[in-house]
Amino acid sequence: MNNIPAKSGWLWVKQGFAMLRQQPTGLSTLFFGYMLATAVLIVLAPIGIIAHSILMPVFAIGFMSAAREIIAQRPVLPAQVLAGFRGPALRRLCTLGVVHLLAFIAAVGIGLLFIDFDVWEKLMAEPQTATPELLRATGMIPGVLAGAALYVPTLLIVSFAAPLVQWQGMAPGKALFYSFFAIKRTAGAFCVFAVSLFAIAFFVLQLLGALLGMGPIGFAVMRMVSVLLYGVAHCALYVAYVQIFSPSDQDQDAPAVL
Repeated sequence: MNNIPAKSGWLWVKQGFAMLRQQPTGLSTLFFGYMLATAVLIVLAPIGIIAHSILMPVFAIGFMSAAREIIAQRPVLPAQVLAGFRGPALRRLCTLGVVHLLAFIAAVGIGLLFIDFDVWEKLMAEPQTATPELLRATGMIPGVLAGAALYVPTLLIVSFAAPLVQWQGMAPGKALFYSFFAIKRTAGAFCVFAVSLFAIAFFVLQLLGALLGMGPIGFAVMRMVSVLLYGVAHCALYVAYVQIFSPSDQDQDAPAVL
């Protein structure tokens, strides 16, 4: 592992957006394909929702493979979103997905512990009575924060473990181990990375909500932008992966950074 300064977190974000500028059509098509695939899975609730959670690392490899192609100055094709489904690593990636699913369930369970369901039922029955005080009384805000405190780090660890499984042939447990300690060792950079992405996403989505409203069109546009930001985040994670880990023999054709 290489030593990474905290400012690298912002550079990863910038390089993620630089990839989008380099190949906007290819990446946008890939993001649209991912959005269609996830929409189909979500419609098949609850099995589809569970499958989507388990397949999260597999789709992450699709985004990171696109980043790999851009760094190597090759075109990104829509089929790149399925890169994680090809090859012998699929089962191991799905094992990472099970860890992601369990973390999500645990995060939801922790969040529900903070909810006052009597106040929540009243709010749902009479939504027009919603006030900031009533929303605080539901306990939703501390519940979301508590759940996020577990889920977000786990999501980051699982996402960062995916390329170790795919391109360095690690077993899921070993990949999670290396991912955890890589993130711990470069915690400053990952904190800057996470805060920067959250700030960008919050600002952009708030702006879109103010301009387009919260109707069907507004939600559709915000959904597309959210998927785009999700993909850019994984492109940035690929840059972090290359900087932190020396590429294996399977990954020698990937240049270090843009």
